[in-house]
Amino acid sequence: MDYFNIQGLTKDELLEDYITTFSDYCVPFPYLFKTLNELKANNYKLGIITNGKYPFQLHNIKALKLDAYMDTILISEQENIKKPNPQIFKRAAKKLNLALHECLFVGDNFENDYQAAKNAGMHAIFKANHQAVPNCNTPFINDLDELIPLLKNV
Repeated sequence: MDYFNIQGLTKDELLEDYITTFSDYCVPFPYLFKTLNELKANNYKLGIITNGKYPFQLHNIKALKLDAYMDTILISEQENIKKPNPQIFKRAAKKLNLALHECLFVGDNFENDYQAAKNAGMHAIFKANHQAVPNCNTPFINDLDELIPLLKNV
């Protein structure tokens, strides 16, 4: 608190504000809804696996209205397991009534998303962000509008 020179608020008040208002400021990736609409139009089953607190993460998902697109949502705290543990990927596939090899996981963390999904038996695509793409054999996208053309190769 001293570092930011915040006066008149306690740590607990700041934390409560963060928990209750963070979802008001969530911003989707570019092309997110265009991509989700196209996937749903082509009868893909969709899910979210996210590490984080429940119900905090669910509020963020609902604030973006992503829940309307999803067939399943797994939040690590609620599931008592988190990425990169392969069990959370297996649980998601089971909830979608799919085999692991029938699933494609897109994530923006190389270890917890891309590598973990592959280790669990899923196909995976890395959504590049501030992290460098680790090697030339890693399938990746820079923006979500690049995903649909890649699905033909999975």
